[in-house]
Amino acid sequence: MILATLFLTALSGTARAEIFTAYLTPAQEVPPVASTATGYARIVVNEGTGALTFTVVFNGLSSNQTASHIHAPAAIGANVGVAINFGAVGGTSGTISGSTTITPTQLGQLRQGLGYVNVHSVNFTGGEIRGQLAKQRPVDTDGDGRTDMSMLQFPNVAPPGVSPITWWNRNTTGPTQIVGWGNANTDFPVPGDFDGDGVGDIGIYRDGATAGAQSEFWILQSSNNAVRYFAWGVSGDEAHQRDYDGDGITDVCVVRRGVITADQMTWYIRNSSDGSVRVEGFGLTGDTAGGTSGDFPVAGDYDGDGKFDVAVYRFTLPPANNFIIKRSSDSVITFRQFGNFTTDYILPGDYDGDGKYDLAVARTGATGTSPLQWWILQSATGTTRTQTFGISNDFPVQGDYDGDTRTDLAVVRRGATTGAQNFYWVYNSFTLSPSVTGWGVRENFSVNRFDSR
Repeated sequence: MILATLFLTALSGTARAEIFTAYLTPAQEVPPVASTATGYARIVVNEGTGALTFTVVFNGLSSNQTASHIHAPAAIGANVGVAINFGAVGGTSGTISGSTTITPTQLGQLRQGLGYVNVHSVNFTGGEIRGQLAKQRPVDTDGDGRTDMSMLQFPNVAPPGVSPITWWNRNTTGPTQIVGWGNANTDFPVPGDFDGDGVGDIGIYRDGATAGAQSEFWILQSSNNAVRYFAWGVSGDEAHQRDYDGDGITDVCVVRRGVITADQMTWYIRNSSDGSVRVEGFGLTGDTAGGTSGDFPVAGDYDGDGKFDVAVYRFTLPPANNFIIKRSSDSVITFRQFGNFTTDYILPGDYDGDGKYDLAVARTGATGTSPLQWWILQSATGTTRTQTFGISNDFPVQGDYDGDTRTDLAVVRRGATTGAQNFYWVYNSFTLSPSVTGWGVRENFSVNRFDSR
């Protein structure tokens, strides 16, 4: 259990930089090598100055480390020469850290998913562990470049009593993280990296108690275990925190609907890079009472510029079943019909690893045991990928669980009875094979569902 000292702090106006991470394994070497070593890399880039700082952690090499670099431009499965040198510290386990510079061209390559980190050793001069660099993954609470499995556990205490939340995070580089944080009767999980250290923070959004009352973000920062508080939004707003200014820090954001169907929705974004407030009218309110028409927020980096775009999925209202996106790179608004809100989960993500979000849905069937059919419009090729994975009773929890930069198809299957085991089913994009992990019980709530409709 983490006990944090309450520390209320205002948003900083200091500019931060983009953060890229990579999960390093022997299997990602081309060709793969026979080793049990692992590692991860965390790269911080300041676009304005061209400064790059790096941390590379490696464990269990078969022989002493001899070199490490960023190689670019190359996609997964391809080799290319050295772009940026990190140097050597020797040993079979260790940490390489320092600073250097990066060119605008090289930064663009990282944003496109065309850079990888390679750690070389005496036995494997061409590289023993390797990983593709990409923007931070959702729900990565240990900062190793892989999405973790996170469950919320809470006692059944009726309002106005406090029903304390316990976060159970199945980290991929260390022991299970158990954190007491929040009240299930008032709070909703809002994962993100709010302090810019490359590690996901434990965060909740507390809706105002009465109509028009102040709402709040409460963040337990991974960098120092201090508590950060943002008074942001009012009762009835929807939290939609993302990195809208591209500085590697999650920005607090709420989406506010109007009174009638035709009213415009308003996005209130607090830019962490300079402390400014962005107010963006985008989307339509719809029927908020019945939820049968209107727009559903689906922010994502659809244009690959390192910033999340404001975007909505429109259902029932014309034009129905459309992704409507305002690109941050040029402010152009695009419409694309894809999926069906009545039958589908709306699940955008970077499934092809090109640094751009893809339009994606998973279609439910006639019964709870009917197959779940995924449809993904891949931005890299413009083609649609279809795949059956999961059943209609499952909850989609897409994320990069294998650390290869690509969003994996994933679902949580709840236990059949009270106290029964839940299971995360993941279709790993790197091996093209499914895996299953038991985590949590039926009464728990998966934090990984935060980015699903």
